[in-house]
Amino acid sequence: MIKKLFIVPLLAILFSFCSPKKSTSETDELIGVWSGLLFQTESKYDSLVLSPAIVPSKAYLYEKGKKTVRQITRKGRVFNFKDSSGLRFEGFLASDSTTFHGVFTHDLWAQNLSFEHKDNQWRAKIYKPEIIDTDYIVYLEFYKDSTSKVQANIQSNKENRELHFKIEEVLVEGNRIDFKITNDRFGISAVYDTEKRNIALTYGNAGGKRKVQMKKLKPNELEGYLPKLPQENYQYSIPKAPDSTMQSASLEDVGIDISMLSFIDLANGKNLEHIHGIIITKDRKLVFEEYFHGYNRENIHDIRSAFKSLASLALGKAMMKNDELNVENAVVDYYPEYSINDAQKKKINIYHILTMSTGIQLEDEDKMQWEHKDWVGYKLNLPMVHEPGNVFEYSSGGSNLLTGIIQKSVDTYLPLFIYKELLLPMDIHNFQMLTSPTGMGYLAGSFYMRPIDFTKFGLLVLDKGTWNGEQLIGESWIDESIKPHIKGSWPKDSDYGYLWRLLEREVGGKRMRTIEAWGNGGQFLIIIPEIDMTITFTGGNYNLFPEMEDRPFSILTEYILPAVQLK
Repeated sequence: MIKKLFIVPLLAILFSFCSPKKSTSETDELIGVWSGLLFQTESKYDSLVLSPAIVPSKAYLYEKGKKTVRQITRKGRVFNFKDSSGLRFEGFLASDSTTFHGVFTHDLWAQNLSFEHKDNQWRAKIYKPEIIDTDYIVYLEFYKDSTSKVQANIQSNKENRELHFKIEEVLVEGNRIDFKITNDRFGISAVYDTEKRNIALTYGNAGGKRKVQMKKLKPNELEGYLPKLPQENYQYSIPKAPDSTMQSASLEDVGIDISMLSFIDLANGKNLEHIHGIIITKDRKLVFEEYFHGYNRENIHDIRSAFKSLASLALGKAMMKNDELNVENAVVDYYPEYSINDAQKKKINIYHILTMSTGIQLEDEDKMQWEHKDWVGYKLNLPMVHEPGNVFEYSSGGSNLLTGIIQKSVDTYLPLFIYKELLLPMDIHNFQMLTSPTGMGYLAGSFYMRPIDFTKFGLLVLDKGTWNGEQLIGESWIDESIKPHIKGSWPKDSDYGYLWRLLEREVGGKRMRTIEAWGNGGQFLIIIPEIDMTITFTGGNYNLFPEMEDRPFSILTEYILPAVQLK
């Protein structure tokens, strides 16, 4: 009996030495960065054809190769069709009949269409919407900490996943990998296939579970995960001007010391996490344009609430079209469809919208967009909490009240008005705009454009509304928009103009006034009139505070602005 008791533990010890060490070998194979496609959005529609080209009367809409026909309504040189589902098209034929431009709206997004003339028709492809879950790549990195324990980090190419959760612990058992994460509303697990050498990641949240097939990346395939490839030695080159309306020059030509470029060194890489692009102009010339995390010039990017500042410019353009439109006009006069009897609400004018001081209770923006079809009506029907003009309160729903005001003043579908009257004259041909379920363009944010085109609006402000020799926005409107009108809430006691933040920053040791548009995630357009300079940032640190501000602003204040050589 004693012998048996001795033999059993001895056999157990021998078995443990003879068995293959799966967990060690497999965890070594895991070390590195893996990637796979978590989301891929497809376009519901393929193309749109208008016929005949000289005066279109029929539209042929293709959906997965299947054609449907719609009758076109004409008003002068503007052509349109729409249906009860929210699908609509608005386009216009140029005065010389050589070009056709249009805006196509479906599934709450308006986007431009680029038409070509062929076989007596106008033809345009329809591209999938560039929203946050379009071609969303997930990256999973395994590494060993100082104690040789396997750890992991999960990220995406478009947004900082730290908003949702972090991985606290990795549990490897055979070929199964479990993760302890910081958010119990999510769940992730994985299985490593040792033969195929891939990982099947199960990613789950309240919306269900998704299976993601992931492959291990080579060192030269990390561009979407890392800001820049790790083996790359950065070499500055003068950026190429995007079109004839802009010029380019070197940093040194405009008096910016090349010491600025040290922020791209790998030692400073933390600052670049989820910064997607940085563009600098000086003396009206493009001197720096770089993209990170796999982005490039042609990628349109959500500028979020920075679009509010551009909405202010759109209002100025509408005033050039309708001289009865002014900031003293009562807001309720533009919305007769709502029965508004509140005496205080009747006092709200356009000036109060522009200065974030309507006095209407602050909306829940998510509730507004997810639970209500009429976003304007939702905001207007909230109770009053302040006398109009007395209190600054940052409000997306409030700034969106400009939607109907502009559209009714110019008698044009708002996305088409912005495209025709603002974007095309600035040689901007690619945009995407959120619309409400009632078909109203959303002026508070969720507007996609190329960052280089976003930069153009900084140059437009510097030139007092003039673009390429044309007075696109009234000079007096620019001057009025960038004057202090009210004290903002963030930064504390900062000045606020007409949907522009008015701040001061230190440039080359001197305090200078700045005009700024800010958007969630790290979308910033910073205009410095005193030295004729603009700096544009785009990023993916959505809803992360203070990261969305700290990362780009540290680059701005520690590297870019100190390098400016003042005359």
